[in-house]
Amino acid sequence: MAEEKAPIAWQKSSYSGNSDSGGNCCEVALFAVEVRVRDSACPERAVLRFSWPAWSFAVAHFGAEPSIGGVHEQV
Repeated sequence: MAEEKAPIAWQKSSYSGNSDSGGNCCEVALFAVEVRVRDSACPERAVLRFSWPAWSFAVAHFGAEPSIGGVHEQV
């Protein structure tokens, strides 16, 4: 896939905590065909890419109720 020429407009999740206090830091970038997610504390690391149907499913599923391993937050 060719790299984009324009900078990506990342938006920090409203559910992300303050990175100075060790909170969860998640950023998303919305595109016509996909949603990208990255760790704002380490933006040089891998970026997850979701199709819109997969993103909608993930947000609905993970935002529904706590997971077995602990509490998770909706992005």
